Parts: sequence; structure tokens; C-alpha cells
Amino acid sequence: MMKTLFPVLLILLLSCETTEKKTGLFEDLADKTSLEIYLKTYGLDSVPKDIGQLKAARRLYIAKDSARGWTIYPPLSALDQRTQLPPFRQLPDEITELTNLESLVLSDLDLKTLPSNFGRLQNLDSLSLFMNKLTLSAELGKLKALKKLKYLEIYGNKADSTDLEELKKAIPGLTIYNGDIE
Repeated sequence: MMKTLFPVLLILLLSCETTEKKTGLFEDLADKTSLEIYLKTYGLDSVPKDIGQLKAARRLYIAKDSARGWTIYPPLSALDQRTQLPPFRQLPDEITELTNLESLVLSDLDLKTLPSNFGRLQNLDSLSLFMNKLTLSAELGKLKALKKLKYLEIYGNKADSTDLEELKKAIPGLTIYNGDIE
């Protein structure tokens, strides 16, 4: 009797549905307006689609880890080579749902490209793409759509002076930091 009852009970147990609501990775942060997210804290190596839950965010800082203080980066002569070496990552399209964002920092995430609808972030006035693997000429159209942008940090990405001038013409008053000492 026990031998035949056990498989039946096991099947019943496995087929039961839980009534618990599954929560997203950042659901507990959804009402915050200012956030710092360090991917290593969540055991991640890239930005997850759950980032789209942070719709109240006005200021968002995303980096690999929370290393503070001095960080050693490669010399300028090696930056070009760095942008060509894997890993390459992408932001999920869900980040473009965060239309309240005014300030966005995407630091050292190995980003090779921005989402095609990045221009939806119309409230951005400050954007830092520090130490990624972007080629600015390929991202110009997306960046030009950010008409409220006042500050853009692109150090550690591939950019030339023609791209920078074109961007400044498209967005009057834009300050671009590219690692140059003024």
C-alpha cells in the first residue's frame, strides 16, 4: 500500500502550484528615486531586464562593483585596444522604460552598444558612459535624440573629434568629458 501511495503523493506534490507572488530582482527598489546598483552584489555580470522595474528612478548609477577610491585603468594608448576585446555586453531594452531618469551612470559595464530606442530617455540631462566599449559614431543618432542632455562623459570609449563636434552641434550647451585635460 505504501509503495503505491508514495508515487501518487509525489505526483500530487509536484503538480501543486504555489500562490506566492514571484518578485522581480529589483521590485523592493521600485519606489526609490535615487539608486546605486552594483552587479556583483546581485551575482550578475550584466544588466538584467528587471531594470525596467525602477520606473520611479530619477538618478541611477550602475557599475560592476562598488570599488571606491583610486582605480587603475589602462594608459590612453591601450584604450583603443581595450574597446576591441571581449567581453561585450548590451543593455536590455527595458532600461528605456525608465523615462523619469535625469541622471544615468553606466560605468565599466563592457557595453558595446546602446538600445536602439535609447532616445526615449528624454529627461536625461546627465549621462556617464565611463569605461565601456562603445564606438561613439555608431551611437550618435541615439545620443542626439537626448535633447535635454547637458553633460556627457564618454572617457574609455572610442570617439573622435568629428563625432564630438557633431554631437555638440545637435545638442547646444552640451559639455562632453572625454578624458581631455582642459
